[in-house]
Amino acid sequence: MSWLHWVVRALALALLLFVTPAVAGPNDGLPKPGVVLDRATPRRAFDGFVDAAHAGDFLRAAHFLDLRGVARGKQAVEGGELAQKLAYVIDRQLTVNYAALSDAPDGGVGNAALLVVGTVFVDDEPVPISLARVRFDDGVQRWIVARTTVTMIPELYKEHGARGWEDKLPRVLVTNRFFSIEAWQWIALLIALLGSWAGGWVIGTVIAGIALKIAQRTRTAWDDELVDAARGPLRLIVAVMIVWLVDGPLRLSPAVEKLAHRIAFPVLVIAMAWLITGVVGVGAHWIVSRLPDDAEAELRSRGLRTQLAVMRRVVSVIVIVVASAVILMQFEFVRSVGLSLLASAGLVGIVLGFAAQRSLAGIIAGIHLSITQPIRMGDTVVIEGEWGTIEEINLTYVIVKIWDERRLVVPISKILETPFQNWTRMSSELHGVVMFSVDYAMPVELVREELERVVKVDPRWDGRTCTLVVLDLSDRAMSLRAVVSARNAADTFALRCHVREKVMRFIADLEGGKYLARMRNTNVDPLARATA
Repeated sequence: MSWLHWVVRALALALLLFVTPAVAGPNDGLPKPGVVLDRATPRRAFDGFVDAAHAGDFLRAAHFLDLRGVARGKQAVEGGELAQKLAYVIDRQLTVNYAALSDAPDGGVGNAALLVVGTVFVDDEPVPISLARVRFDDGVQRWIVARTTVTMIPELYKEHGARGWEDKLPRVLVTNRFFSIEAWQWIALLIALLGSWAGGWVIGTVIAGIALKIAQRTRTAWDDELVDAARGPLRLIVAVMIVWLVDGPLRLSPAVEKLAHRIAFPVLVIAMAWLITGVVGVGAHWIVSRLPDDAEAELRSRGLRTQLAVMRRVVSVIVIVVASAVILMQFEFVRSVGLSLLASAGLVGIVLGFAAQRSLAGIIAGIHLSITQPIRMGDTVVIEGEWGTIEEINLTYVIVKIWDERRLVVPISKILETPFQNWTRMSSELHGVVMFSVDYAMPVELVREELERVVKVDPRWDGRTCTLVVLDLSDRAMSLRAVVSARNAADTFALRCHVREKVMRFIADLEGGKYLARMRNTNVDPLARATA
C-alpha cells in the first residue's frame, strides 16, 4: 500500500501546481541586472537606486522598484521610465538624510514591512516616499521602493517633473555631476546669483532714483539723506527677492536650493542690518541739525550730540551682533555649539567674563560716559598735559584734537578713573591770567589803566572781568597779575596773548624802560666801611 500512497500524493501535488498560478515577483519582467544589487537594508537599497539613476542606468534603477502594478511584459519599458521620473522628483523635492536611514536588515521597524523616507506634496496632499520589505521568489526579503509609492510616480512627476526646456539640455550637462549635483544646476545657480545681483542693482537704483526725485520736492534734507542711506541695502534686498523668485521656475535640487538660500539669507540679514544702521544715522544727524547753535544753548546741544553719538554706536554694535548671530545660527554646527554652550552656561560665562572683561568694561564705560557726560563733543579739556578739544567719542575711547592738530587717543576708562581738566563743563566762559614782572618803582595805576584800554577795544573780551593786582614781591622784582575773561577757551587764549604783548610794550616804552625788572648792584668803599 505504500507505493499507492506515494502515487496519490504525487498526483495531488501536480494537480495543485497546475491549478494554482505562480506568484509574480516584484519586478520579474525586468532583464537580469549586469551587477550585483544590494537591497539588504533600507539605506543600501535607497542609495543603490539613487546611484543607478545618477549614472543614467534607469533599467538597473528599476530593480529597486516594486513593479507589481505594471504588466510583466511592460516592465522593461515602463520600469526605466518610472525610475527616471522618481529619481527626478527625489532630486528636486526631497532632502534625504542617509545617516538617518537604517542599515539594519529589519530597517529598524521590527516586524513592520514599510519605512517612510520622506514626503512630497501633490496638490497640497502628502505623498510618502516609502521603502517596503518584500519577499522575492527565492524566499529572500529585500528592500525596494514600495508599490504605493510607485503607483504615485506619474502624479508626482506631473506636479514636480521636468519642463520642456530641461529636456533640451545637452546630455553632458545632465549626466555630469559635481558633489552629486548636475552640472547644469551649478551653471543655473551661478547665472541666477549674477542675474539677481545685476537685477537688484538696476531695480534698486531705479527705485532709489524715483524716491530721491519725490524727496527733493519736499525741500528738506533728511529725506534725501534717508534715500541715499537706503540705496545700497535696497539693492541687496531686491537681489535676494529675485533669487527667491527664480528658485521655483529653475526647479533646482534641494541641495542647490539650500545652497542658494544659504547665500541669499546672510545677504538679506546684512542688508537689513545695513538699512537699520543707516536709518539710525540719518535720524541722529537730523536731530543734531535741528539743535540750536546759539551760545546760550551750546552746552545743552553738545550734551545731546554726545548722547546721540554714543547711542548710535551702541545701536550699531547691537545690530551687528544680532545680525551675526542670526547668520551663524543657520549653520547646524553653530547651533550645536550654541546648545552646548547653553548646557554649560555657568562655566562658559565665567571663562568669557574673564576673557572679555576689559572689552565689556570699556563698552559699559562708554554708555556710562554718555549718561553722566563728564565730557561732551566740543569740550575744551586738558588731558595728559595736552590742551585740546573733544573731537570724537566712541564706545571704548575718545579722540582729543590738540591745538597743534595732533590727535590724542584716550581710553574712556582712563577718563573716568583719572582727573583731568574740562574748561567748558558748566559754561564756555573762561578767565585768563597774564603775569608781568616789573621794577618796584613801577606805577601800578598806569599799568591798570593801560590794561583796561587794551581790553576794552578787543572784541574777544566779554566785558566780565578785567583786573590787575600786585601778586608777589621777590628780592629782584614785583609780580603783577592781570585777569581777563572771554566767551570761550580760544578767545581767552588769544586775548591773553594780545594783552601780554600790548601791556609789555607799554611798560617797555614808559620813560625809556626804567620800570622793567632789573638787578641792582651797589658798590661800597671797603675803607669807608672799615672806618665806619
